[in-house]
Amino acid sequence: MGPAQSGQPLPEKLRQRAGEYQARIPWIRRLPGRAIAIVLLLMAVNILLWIACAVVLSYHTALVSTAVLAWTLGLRHALDADHISAIDLMTRRLVASGQRPVTVGTFFSLGHSTFVMVTSIVVAASSAAISDRFGAFSNVGGIIGSSVSAGVLILLGIVNGWILYKLIEQLRKAIAAPIGHESQDFSFEGGGCMMLVLRKMFKLVDQPWKMYPLGVLFGLGFDTSSEIALLGISAIQAAQGTSIWLILIFPLLFTAGMCLLDTFDGAAMMSLYTSARLAKDAIAVLYYQCVLTAVTVAVALVIGIIQLLGLILRVKPGLTGRFWNGVEVAGDHYDIIGGAICGSFVVFGLLSVLLYRPWRVTIDRRRQVANVVANGDHELASFNDITASPISNMGMTAGS
Repeated sequence: MGPAQSGQPLPEKLRQRAGEYQARIPWIRRLPGRAIAIVLLLMAVNILLWIACAVVLSYHTALVSTAVLAWTLGLRHALDADHISAIDLMTRRLVASGQRPVTVGTFFSLGHSTFVMVTSIVVAASSAAISDRFGAFSNVGGIIGSSVSAGVLILLGIVNGWILYKLIEQLRKAIAAPIGHESQDFSFEGGGCMMLVLRKMFKLVDQPWKMYPLGVLFGLGFDTSSEIALLGISAIQAAQGTSIWLILIFPLLFTAGMCLLDTFDGAAMMSLYTSARLAKDAIAVLYYQCVLTAVTVAVALVIGIIQLLGLILRVKPGLTGRFWNGVEVAGDHYDIIGGAICGSFVVFGLLSVLLYRPWRVTIDRRRQVANVVANGDHELASFNDITASPISNMGMTAGS
């Protein structure tokens, strides 16, 4: 055994050792190896980037706090509601098509951060000229970005609502099927104009890398781009003669932090939708998919409507009242809403686990009774004969 192991290639040894460590950690062993690998890779990228920044910023100590702030903003923005909703919905969509996507969050985050890089380069190259006009440009970009993100989230909510409807149908079919024949292929049936539109939407993102252009569209909001751009302007003002290459440290740190959390979010969602424990139980799979899909539909529609109302408030800033004040507060606290979304998945996940066992016991009893009645079980007939025989005997005795 020793010589065989010593003859193994180094990558194979490392893979086996990593698998052993993964199996020992309860929260990690459920994640696929590819997901863990890419998260570890991004962690290494963050560490290496910070080492490089430490070397560079040792000559520009005034920029250290700005660099830390940029990285923290990236981590915070990864918790924004639109990020979590889009990543979860697309992960759900790709899993339903038979894929195991682990890079949905990565590509979405890279696309989203593209505008951060572009804006930072433009601002660093001509900060004086842009600083006077950036407000109007940011307002136009914000309207475009908010329209795109709100429209996409509402459409995805409708699409996943249709998926939820089909999942409930599949669950009913699985419950009604004979015991041992519950497995059903997930498929979309029906026709008409609406179905044609939905099918096109289903096929819009059929690979994880196609989340990149979607992330670019979401990035048009300029909420984060303006933050990094203003950081670049303030950095230039704080340290005269700062080169454009030094300014690029801030969007790079922002992107690294955002990619790390977005990738972990996508991997965690995929592990929920493709749990190996539920792979052999069609009813359990459909049950948990219905629960999670219902949560994602609610989240997508709520966030999409909030963004739509925020867009109306942005176009018509004169609107007042408790309702519009609440809309403004909600738009200013997307990080809190994103954290609440993560918490809702945990809460509803735990509730679904707690309620599953009594629900399943009730369903199994009904299915057993239905199966016995359908098959005309002889044991039930014998049982009925036995229970009926004393009454018949009493009747016979009374008659005699």
